[in-house]
Amino acid sequence: MTNNSNEKDILALEAMSELKNYNSYTFKLIADSITSKKVLDFGSGYGVFCEYLQDKNYDVQGYEINQLAIDESKSRGIEVFSNLLAIKEKYETITSLNVLEHIEDDEMVIKDMNTLLKDNGRLILYLPNSMKVWTDLDNLVGHYRRYTKKDLLLKLERGGFTTLSWEYVDFIGWVVLYLSKLLRINLNYDEKRLVNYDKYIFKLFKHLDIFFKYFLGKNILVVCSKKN
Repeated sequence: MTNNSNEKDILALEAMSELKNYNSYTFKLIADSITSKKVLDFGSGYGVFCEYLQDKNYDVQGYEINQLAIDESKSRGIEVFSNLLAIKEKYETITSLNVLEHIEDDEMVIKDMNTLLKDNGRLILYLPNSMKVWTDLDNLVGHYRRYTKKDLLLKLERGGFTTLSWEYVDFIGWVVLYLSKLLRINLNYDEKRLVNYDKYIFKLFKHLDIFFKYFLGKNILVVCSKKN
């Protein structure tokens, strides 16, 4: 991660940590794919997901390079690595939520995560999907890309992984971004606006994912296994 993109992402981390309905929904989806008690959350940010896993009795550690985020994580009781070389063990599961899009050479980081996994270890990625909904929000937080399923699965294969499952998440979020783009609405990480979206739109329409999870969504959730 470059320092530039990492600093920009703090704005998003602060805002997204307040989305109670969105976080509980997406965190459960991700946690349901975890098959081991020992987990490394790669790019763990403020430690919100790590804290969620700890509350579910997982043995979780984080990897993060932004000092503000590290300090916040530690205040939540999360053990955080700030240097990959300091990680001496291999994990059965690595999770990474909304991280790779901030990294120019994402394939290098996929390979880094591969080396941190045990044989047949599981990598669970949650990433922004669809360049059709690229907006000012992506520019604001230093995204290099939004993914397509085809591109992401190819990168994972080149990085030494076999895809086990995938699904799209947050159909209503995709619709909101697409309409805002069509209507040229200037979006930003305004906390009040995001909290209202979380309370009154996402909470009501999240169940649409049942029908659209293999067709369209703002994010993509991929579960893959390290090749032997």
